[in-house]
Amino acid sequence: MIRVIFSGVAVLVAAAPAIAAQQVVEIDFEAGRIIIDDEWRSMYFGLAVVDWNRNVLYVDDMEAPDGIMAFSLQTGEWLRTIPTLLGDGPGEFPQGRSGIALTAAGGLYISGLRRVVEFDSLGVAVSNWSPPTPPTRRVCDFGGQPTVPTQGGVVRRVPDGNGESIGPVRAAGRVVQRRTRAEGRAVGIRLLNHTRIACSTNRAYVVATYGEGPDSVFIYDRAGEVGRLHLPEAGDAATIRCEREESRTSSGRVIQAEGPCPHWSQNAAPSFDDLGNLVFLGRDVGIYGAIIDPDTGCHAMIRAPRGGSRYAPISIDADSALVLRRSVTEETSGGRTVSVVDANSATGVSIHPIRRVSGMPCPGMLPTVK
Repeated sequence: MIRVIFSGVAVLVAAAPAIAAQQVVEIDFEAGRIIIDDEWRSMYFGLAVVDWNRNVLYVDDMEAPDGIMAFSLQTGEWLRTIPTLLGDGPGEFPQGRSGIALTAAGGLYISGLRRVVEFDSLGVAVSNWSPPTPPTRRVCDFGGQPTVPTQGGVVRRVPDGNGESIGPVRAAGRVVQRRTRAEGRAVGIRLLNHTRIACSTNRAYVVATYGEGPDSVFIYDRAGEVGRLHLPEAGDAATIRCEREESRTSSGRVIQAEGPCPHWSQNAAPSFDDLGNLVFLGRDVGIYGAIIDPDTGCHAMIRAPRGGSRYAPISIDADSALVLRRSVTEETSGGRTVSVVDANSATGVSIHPIRRVSGMPCPGMLPTVK
């Protein structure tokens, strides 16, 4: 039995029956290459992005609590640290940093609750933007400009520093529209904690968690069109079942009830592979995520093996996955030794090939995968 800790919340991993899916692939952890293996590192996969064109990994590491570290994907060596200081000055974050995305020019957008700072490819801050939206944590590059999600759409920076609303935006600047105070609070929390964004040149994909089912994906086109994308069920990729343990406060109040884990897509991070397919990679211990053709919905589920909670895939390129390897400790409880995986801390980075398990491949997706 493996016990996985996600910010103090425990889940148990066990075998599960398999059902049908469109295509299933897996990451071959027996092959590949180790890039970083350092027990003193503590990298957080929730604040990381990969520049495949320049072979650079940008990641939050405890060695630099006030910065984002850049590592070479070829040698694993440290390249530079991008400063992300807490403060009100230029290039600083009044309430800390929480999101990261590549710019079209090879730099970075790093976002906080109310500020986006643009860094060039050398890690020098070149611009600041305060989005006219309710607080949100995520950012993307939408047609060469930083863009953040808002209530009912997205807001994209325009050259004069203001924001262009795209989609049926309901928020009035930084204020959400609501019928009741409770509704406004729910909208604000969802924007802040359960909304992610990924952008291509012409589309913004906003992913939001609303309940126990699949996350919702809204598509906003620069031309003003709005669409939705259906996220698939796990299918026969779900060879492992995730069960949540009951969690209580010190006073005995239940903060998490015992039961099945939520849909695999909840809080999965969206990105793109090298062919423009949408990639969702998350925290589910049975399904690493999915690769989806945004035009047709054809998809490949990425299956997690037994013990797969030790690995956190963060990016897909061609036929390979870049993976953070989480720290693992052994604990003894009731005479039984249990492996405890720290979901928020990784000590290594490696790259591994993707293999096809079953199903029919999608046209234009993973063409070199066997």
